[in-house]
Amino acid sequence: NQEEEDEGLGVDLSFIGSHAFARMEGDIDKQRKLILQGQLSEAALQKQHQRNYNRWLCQARSEDLSDIASLKALYQTGVDNCGRTVMVVVGRNIPVTLIDMDKALLYFIHVMDHIAVKEYVLVYFHTLTSEYNHLDSDFLKKLYDVVDVKYKRNLKAVYFVHPTFRSKVSTWFFTTFSVSGLKDKIHHVDSLHQLFSAISPEQIDFPPFVLEYDARENGPYYTSYPPSPDL
Repeated sequence: NQEEEDEGLGVDLSFIGSHAFARMEGDIDKQRKLILQGQLSEAALQKQHQRNYNRWLCQARSEDLSDIASLKALYQTGVDNCGRTVMVVVGRNIPVTLIDMDKALLYFIHVMDHIAVKEYVLVYFHTLTSEYNHLDSDFLKKLYDVVDVKYKRNLKAVYFVHPTFRSKVSTWFFTTFSVSGLKDKIHHVDSLHQLFSAISPEQIDFPPFVLEYDARENGPYYTSYPPSPDL
């Protein structure tokens, strides 16, 4: 039962330090220290961040990421009601304890670099996830720190579909204390019908289990329900 996801969001990322691109992580930590010491101007910081991102991008273009791609956890689908590209993330397809999370970050960059040049939205299906699918907050913070500014500027909404109480609390803490710039873009969506007030059903490729779960919990999506006021 999805409501029983009380085991936490933890995943051991200690192996990252020994990875081939641990140096790039070190660059971010070094930047933070210099900022605290008042030794980096905003322009210099942006240049260093861009160089760091470009290294990740080069790595993403050269590395074999077929094992991550085969998970079908991230893909492009149609457009929302404003004509913006819709990207889908399927939480249940992310086995965080079994995959190299640095490669997952590389795959995200590989897929998203050309998408993020214009406005886009993310649909995250939390449907039927377990503790083995929950992305660690440290990983999400690292992703947010690494990606280019265009990702943040052009991301217009994140639709968090089928959230649980625990995931709502975790999201609130993360967006309040770690990446406050995301907070106003998060929309918790309890049913697909609510999602359809922002994105037409014909514009989304749904994993079958998402449709089955929603029909079981909320009835067939073509049934008339009042749309969510915050979408």
